[in-house]
Amino acid sequence: MINERNGVTFFESKQDYADHRALKALDAVSLGDVRFPFGFFLVDEGGKKVVVPGTQEDHRKMLLRAFPDIDPKAFTLGHCNPDSQGLGCHGGCSGFPSGYFCMRALEEDIGYYGCACVPRF
Repeated sequence: MINERNGVTFFESKQDYADHRALKALDAVSLGDVRFPFGFFLVDEGGKKVVVPGTQEDHRKMLLRAFPDIDPKAFTLGHCNPDSQGLGCHGGCSGFPSGYFCMRALEEDIGYYGCACVPRF
């Protein structure tokens, strides 16, 4: 399932969306074993795609853009985090209100990739 909300696209973390154009762009870089708890940006520097780690503020802005009234617990770490291979998210949303799920998040217009506990659409 793919859902878009206010310019942020959410993907179920256990599904394969390798054919989505923004996720195909990840093939151009190697994420290796690096962890990006707040997500990352995929940017073009001199014709080469590079990964720039996101910040907690980047993550917070993305969530507020999509869900202006989201539960503030969603801003904390330790719940839903990107897999090191960039293929999805791991973790869960225990401690959140019923109906929150761990999903991949993408702000395609700025090249931001991350994961978050978000309410079901």
